[in-house]
Amino acid sequence: MITRLHVRNFKSLRNVDIPLGPLDVLVGPNMGGKSNIVDVFKFVYDFVNPPAGSGFEGLIYALAQRNGFAEILWKGANEGVISLSLEGAPSKQEEKRFAYQLEIALGQGGFAYIQKESLRVRIGNNDRELIVDERGQRWLVNAEGHQISSSGGTQSSALQYARPDWEGHPALQSILSWRFFQLVPAIMKLPTPTASWGILNRHGENLSGWLMQLQTRFPEEFARINEVARDVFPGLRRLLTSPTPQGTVYLSSHEQGLKRPINVWQMSDGELAFIGLLSLIYAPLEHGGDLYCIEEPENHVHPRLLGTLVELTRQVRQEIMDAGRRLAQVIVTTQSPYLVDHMTLDEIVWVQREKGETQAFRPKDQKHLRKMVEDKELGLGDIVYSGLLSDKG
Repeated sequence: MITRLHVRNFKSLRNVDIPLGPLDVLVGPNMGGKSNIVDVFKFVYDFVNPPAGSGFEGLIYALAQRNGFAEILWKGANEGVISLSLEGAPSKQEEKRFAYQLEIALGQGGFAYIQKESLRVRIGNNDRELIVDERGQRWLVNAEGHQISSSGGTQSSALQYARPDWEGHPALQSILSWRFFQLVPAIMKLPTPTASWGILNRHGENLSGWLMQLQTRFPEEFARINEVARDVFPGLRRLLTSPTPQGTVYLSSHEQGLKRPINVWQMSDGELAFIGLLSLIYAPLEHGGDLYCIEEPENHVHPRLLGTLVELTRQVRQEIMDAGRRLAQVIVTTQSPYLVDHMTLDEIVWVQREKGETQAFRPKDQKHLRKMVEDKELGLGDIVYSGLLSDKG
């Protein structure tokens, strides 16, 4: 779990330092910077994990996805350096806490380069620097301080050269397991290749293939999705995925009173968005990750169903904890007071922008807000709309 994020000069995040918990909801006005906070995690993921066969080094790939260094450097910056720092622990080895830092600078000729990359890991009672960075040269070292590999240049993360037996490898594996979602029903309606295994894609474009995998390989999880869907959608009998002779697969909805199923391209946007989110809640652990970033889950979903999704999320997370299994961290961005009403004050991070700078803070320490919530003077959703969260108190 990532316990702290510190960012300088990334998009609107001139200087943001926030503690994070198991479940955080980023709330605030449009243009506040909620999506920019999520994109910090996506940038680190892209940086250490450029697509195989793309020919891109990590830094070049991550910058290309965002139209270059100049587009992500804070527009009010006099300095040309972006700094990202993460602290946390891999879910599989929580005793090995780590701190990862990355600095990117603009060099001669307008080319961005890695100015600094470091990874500090707590092993036993001692902190060990496992990426040595001196005079522009970086290499991996083990806990005894012996060099085991070089970074390969100023455009690639040293983590890309990590060996499975390296003490910092769990930190890399944690980053590689991060998941990002912003579901788009119009894209979710497309048929997908039958062999589209793996977790649901960011915009849900492989929804039918993902659900077919659950239906055929994880029937218990697929049955739970069907059960909830029947409960919330009147008249729904079952969801089913079917392959086609063209090598694709599509989802269909079977409803009472109809002789033929409704295919995915005719299903409602809200139904698909809800099913997509539901499939994440019931995703098999082997297809899960250490971190889920979900942007605006309220889009297309009826407000009443948002409460259902939160309830189910808490129920499944409790089941996971009771079974002694690893629990994924979740970060959500939202504009919905209905969603916020189902959260606790401890889970809220308020995000706003002043003079071009994003500010992010936790309102849980504001005694008057906590008293309002405890006395039920106002619901959290009402507090969001009232503007009370914008005052750091």
